[in-house]
Amino acid sequence: MLQQRRRVGDRVRDLREERGVTQEKLAELTGLSRHTVYRIELAQYGTSVDHLALIARALRVEIVALFN
Repeated sequence: MLQQRRRVGDRVRDLREERGVTQEKLAELTGLSRHTVYRIELAQYGTSVDHLALIARALRVEIVALFN
């Protein structure tokens, strides 16, 4: 489980950085707090599919891209 969270967190961070989006901006785009984005990226926070859908939409990728 932790390994999956790490993989998703790494992918969120990589996609965010590729797009030149800060954690603050991603939080603003998703309606999540910056602290929540930070915790997702560090795999400290098990997140819901709803949150991942918001992140995927904000990063303009299909949700499945967060798992690759």
